[in-house]
Amino acid sequence: MLLAEYTQNAAPRCAHIHVLSGQARTKATLAVAWAAASTQQPRTTGHSGGRNLQQKFYENRILDRYTAQEPKKVSLRQLVLFGRQLTQDKLIASANYVRTELPVRLAHRISDFQFLPYIAGTNPHLKTVYDLYWRAFDEFRKFPVVKTLDDNRRLCDSMRKNLLEHSQVIPQLGMGVSECADLVAQDDIDRFMHQMLVSRISRRTLAEQHITLSDQFDEDLRVHLGLRPDEGYSQMNVAPRGFSTQHIGIVRADCNVARLVHDCALHAAGLYEDAYHLPPGSAPQVIVEGSTDATFMCIPAHFSYIIHELLKNSMSHVMQRFSASLDDHVADAKKCEPVFPPIRVTICSSHSDIVVRVSDQSGGISPNILPYIWSFTHPLKARNLHNFHSVPRMEARMDEADVVSPLTAFGFGLPMSRVYAKYWGGNVTVHSLPGYGVDAYVQMPRLGNAVENISNRRYHIDATTTAE
Repeated sequence: MLLAEYTQNAAPRCAHIHVLSGQARTKATLAVAWAAASTQQPRTTGHSGGRNLQQKFYENRILDRYTAQEPKKVSLRQLVLFGRQLTQDKLIASANYVRTELPVRLAHRISDFQFLPYIAGTNPHLKTVYDLYWRAFDEFRKFPVVKTLDDNRRLCDSMRKNLLEHSQVIPQLGMGVSECADLVAQDDIDRFMHQMLVSRISRRTLAEQHITLSDQFDEDLRVHLGLRPDEGYSQMNVAPRGFSTQHIGIVRADCNVARLVHDCALHAAGLYEDAYHLPPGSAPQVIVEGSTDATFMCIPAHFSYIIHELLKNSMSHVMQRFSASLDDHVADAKKCEPVFPPIRVTICSSHSDIVVRVSDQSGGISPNILPYIWSFTHPLKARNLHNFHSVPRMEARMDEADVVSPLTAFGFGLPMSRVYAKYWGGNVTVHSLPGYGVDAYVQMPRLGNAVENISNRRYHIDATTTAE
């Protein structure tokens, strides 16, 4: 089904109120009471508190109308096909699809917050994210139907504002779940974190794709009409009959894997050379081999993040393991051979899949850590999440590493890489070779046919206590 088919049903669907019983009803009641304490409206005192609580019950009935709806999932191929031959009517249809889809996806995650145990729900960092989500949900559900290009530009401005505001979500989630790691069962809080991050990727993908298509459409329309860049949009509210553009937004239909790996390797090497005050070329060499001409359909920002994180991990541990060799090399300035063993990246492709292997000689992963590398909140990793206190904003992109030292550990990159991969039907796996190194594998669908891997399943999360 093409994206255009989704947009035909963009109007709000019929209401459906969930009937909860037992534990679920108790949690829902607690959740509404908690929500009343974190309303997006200015807080009031005295007798008005009862009115706010009543208002929150009403707002939760509105939320139920949206959580009863299933997200309309899309694939990369649908996004590409929709962007080709983009007309004004198709752009307006895309706007209304995004306008109605964002509140549905936000509603499901708001509901997840409301089903957290009360002790976790009162965490100030998680309440911050809850408030951000509720404000965005309320804004988009009330946004009027898009009918003109000017309407669409206002929607894009609203989405840009929300994307910027929500750039603090990952640090806030990281700090929140780290502080709740001892209060909630680890598997439950990991699932909660995974749901939050997958949904976040999905919403940003829809918003960024539509914003990019709109910007490209407006730029082509401006050129077509012969308008100067400094002229306003007053003459661009209606496109001439038959006008269309050829853009596919943030998606690349023929992304060259080897070139992307090369760019990630250069960027990661520069980070560690700067962090350790080394001359250029000192970081471990990255050798790319295999199907170096292979291409596939992807969102480069997503795939770059995965490869960059794997290369960063390899470089970091290889440099730590062979740091003594670096000292010897510095002492003997005449040595010209590489200080560190190379990192090998092997690219394999079939008709349907791309597989990338990143192999290093880092010595392997400690058996004490290996079982928990995919967890966000295991005690061995949760303490690293406290480092988010020094990072007010993060969007999980490769270029963000420029402002955060690679020596600052978050325990976040590897599980986040798997979240990105699984969102588009792929996976990231790691095999440790004790005493030698690590092989990390990235598998991704090549043709872009997989729809978004997002789940609406609500997990009942219980508080936990420890006897120790």
